[in-house]
Amino acid sequence: MKRGNLWALCLQGLAGMVLLSGCAAVCGVEQESAALPPPPKKWEGAPAPASEAPATAPALPTTYVVDRCDDLWSIAARPEIYHNPWLWPLLWQANRDKIRNPNRIKEGWVLQVPRDVSDGQKAEARKKARKFPKYVPPKGAKRYCPPK
Repeated sequence: MKRGNLWALCLQGLAGMVLLSGCAAVCGVEQESAALPPPPKKWEGAPAPASEAPATAPALPTTYVVDRCDDLWSIAARPEIYHNPWLWPLLWQANRDKIRNPNRIKEGWVLQVPRDVSDGQKAEARKKARKFPKYVPPKGAKRYCPPK
């Protein structure tokens, strides 16, 4: 055999092997080196019984003790109160006996936090909060509130 024929024969054999291996991958014939994923595990045992009552949410506070530098806006914005500062008029209306001016509340007051508030009352409180003039401290007033 001539040297050129030997190379051609090797190339033909190599091409044939490449084509056969490609066909095996395309035709769905699994190669020995490919590992199969493990079969899914079967559940053994009975499922846990469902509880009759859902878990209760933690009770929200119905009162709030005014801290130094608090105002109705920041109290209403607290997550445990309303999580919405625009609802501060609800606090003012519920505590009219103590709060004459909503811009002036004193440290140590115990404010009632109404919880049974309808959506209509919330909308009315937001409307009232937008109309109410913003509090401006009097000239010369020094109010330093350290970060909490």
